[in-house]
Amino acid sequence: MELFNFRKNIHASAGLTLIELLVVIVIIGILATMGFTAVARSRNKANNSRIQAEISQIRVQADLIKNETDSFSVLCAGNTLNDAGYPTTLKLIEDDVKIRSSTDVICYATVNAYCVQAQMVPTGSGNYCIDSSGYAGTSPAACDDTNFDCN
Repeated sequence: MELFNFRKNIHASAGLTLIELLVVIVIIGILATMGFTAVARSRNKANNSRIQAEISQIRVQADLIKNETDSFSVLCAGNTLNDAGYPTTLKLIEDDVKIRSSTDVICYATVNAYCVQAQMVPTGSGNYCIDSSGYAGTSPAACDDTNFDCN
């Protein structure tokens, strides 16, 4: 007789309680949040790598401009890259960086020196900067029209 009662109790409690269901939903929510933050971090790292690669390409363009014109000053127009002078390559670089960081490339140049930088992502994580001295790296300070040195 007790054997039959035992089987009855198993069938009666086969479902999940509301508390158990809520615990499962909370655990799934926590795991999903951790996954989304990892994806966001990976996306930022990928964008920063691309920004660094694009800004590093400007050094090659600067050397070509210097060899052609005996001056770095043609590299920049105002405080951004000179798209009019060398439209194809510099425009592509500038557009790609703007897509990744949502900011313009900053560029200052004179006859003998230049400094180019772009904002890393997320905003506030520093600038990637190259200059005519050969420096290339993340810099908290911004270069300007009086200081062509990234460090």
